[in-house]
Amino acid sequence: MKFFLFFSLISLTFFTASAQGNFSGNDGIYINIPSSETNTSADIANYINKHFDSDGKKVAAIYNWITRNITYNADSIHYVILDEDNEERVTYALRRKKGVCENFAAIFNNLCSKCGIPSFYIEGFTKQLGAIDRTPHVWCAAFVDGEWNFYDPTWDAGYVRSGNFFNNSQTKFFKISPREFIQTHLPFDPLFQFLSYPVSYKEFVKGNLDEHDPKRFFNYKDSIDAFKKMDKLSQYLSTISRIKNEGWPASKIDTKLKRVQLEVEVINQDTDMSLYDSAVEDYNKAVQLLNSFIVYRNNQFQPMKTTDEVEKDFKNILKLITSADLKLKKVNQSKATLVLDTGDIQKKLDELSSKLKDQEAFFKNNFSEAKTTQNISKTASSD
Repeated sequence: MKFFLFFSLISLTFFTASAQGNFSGNDGIYINIPSSETNTSADIANYINKHFDSDGKKVAAIYNWITRNITYNADSIHYVILDEDNEERVTYALRRKKGVCENFAAIFNNLCSKCGIPSFYIEGFTKQLGAIDRTPHVWCAAFVDGEWNFYDPTWDAGYVRSGNFFNNSQTKFFKISPREFIQTHLPFDPLFQFLSYPVSYKEFVKGNLDEHDPKRFFNYKDSIDAFKKMDKLSQYLSTISRIKNEGWPASKIDTKLKRVQLEVEVINQDTDMSLYDSAVEDYNKAVQLLNSFIVYRNNQFQPMKTTDEVEKDFKNILKLITSADLKLKKVNQSKATLVLDTGDIQKKLDELSSKLKDQEAFFKNNFSEAKTTQNISKTASSD
């Protein structure tokens, strides 16, 4: 997340175009949104969707607004917040109009999403003046006009000098091709290089970006499509696998992996809790049905039911017990570090299953299929 140190300042010239904005040769757009419409990302996205009619113009407007209106927080230049989600990053930065690379990228990604533009929030390391920066950085990729390109609004917002931030909005890192962007930005996950021959950490450090090992061919287009179709857990697990297999130094990826593994743990625990709660719900429904039968029995089997109706109730109780039992088994097989204790509810299920068998045996021993519902009623009266 280290801020880019600019040693040469590039001034931008904008040319008058349509009423939608001023465009420069590199798709830059000057946009001035009323402050009353910049309190939330939804407000900003609504304004952009209303005033711009193509993804190319929208992404340029998003980028321009961020780099001109969000100030880099130089006091936090080396501070990485790992336990904050992107919604919090967006809310914080829009409220204060200030943030670091995580906030810049989160706003860009959020606005792209609300404008219907596919995008990714990407973490990794950067290289400046031939040296790898000591802290991670965050940027984005967006799919516009049929191709993936990169966007780093943090590095285009201005520069830091003597601990102070100076706004100097430009488009040097706007809509950069994967082959060019890899010279300065290396994602933790090689999937987000968008390259057929991903660059390894060692190659990135040495600057050997054109040495392709045929064995490393990577169909990133199909992989991206597959990734987008995965559920969150599968995405996190595949991310962990790719990062571990990419040859990163442990010191560089330790924090990143712990963060993703924490997300996996949260999902596993949430899944376990959902299964546990559902098992308890099945148990309670089964208890209610069995209690209803016992009331029916104590009421001398009145009002009268057919044998099929009573046996159907037994089957429904058994289905609920079986369902609850399967859910608890899944909880017990969980990959979560902290596993729920299912002992108490399992004991209650076993007891309920035993009671169900007793009631079924009583019914079958006293009321065979050959007996009519009238005989059932008479026998019950003399019981």
